[in-house]
Amino acid sequence: MTTTRDLEKLLGQSINGDMDAFERLYHATSAKLFGVVLRILKNRAQSEDALQDIYVRIWHCLLYTSDAA
Repeated sequence: MTTTRDLEKLLGQSINGDMDAFERLYHATSAKLFGVVLRILKNRAQSEDALQDIYVRIWHCLLYTSDAA
């Protein structure tokens, strides 16, 4: 089980451009987030697409944040 502190650490490392940390963040959160998205969209294919879009946007936001720091 991943704690909030673990997730915060992975997020901080991701902000610094650590792709391995971002991958670990993805693996720690994607199943739960997929479940939420699936309950909202009620369509597996659309939920998979939405989940991919979510993580691409997160990555772009992290890159923007790290460039601004």
